[in-house]
Amino acid sequence: MFARLFQRSVSPLFAARQRIRPIHSTGLLLQKSVLEPAKVFDTTPLKLSSDLYAIFRVHNRPYLVTLGDKVILPFKLKQADVGDVLNLNDVTTIGSRNYQLIDDPINPSLFTLKATVLEKTKRAFRVREVTKRRNRKVRHAINKADLTVLRISELKIN
Repeated sequence: MFARLFQRSVSPLFAARQRIRPIHSTGLLLQKSVLEPAKVFDTTPLKLSSDLYAIFRVHNRPYLVTLGDKVILPFKLKQADVGDVLNLNDVTTIGSRNYQLIDDPINPSLFTLKATVLEKTKRAFRVREVTKRRNRKVRHAINKADLTVLRISELKIN
């Protein structure tokens, strides 16, 4: 969603830089062609904000969450058991109402995002009818996919 608003270069040197940008800014955002060293940006506006959101990725699928949200992952996390606390560090965006920090991924020393595994279950039983053209035979394919439910227990800026 934000990739369309803020186009970034895919160069690894540009990806190492981090920015806080106001959401309400208008116009094109241009980057300098001169390579700059990585800078430490002031995250005070995000620290003072009461309600933060984050976009993190699991298996390259993005999930937008706030504190206390339930996240239903459409697969089983084999290495996690119920009650485990996961430290999510593949975060692409952290923001509030007026500011956001975008990078791919954000340096994990800048934030803390933890989730607790609530349950590992299966989706409701699905029956799908599979047919072939010019053939009266109908085969019933059944499916009961695995799910993992997480609750976001901690989201803060360090």
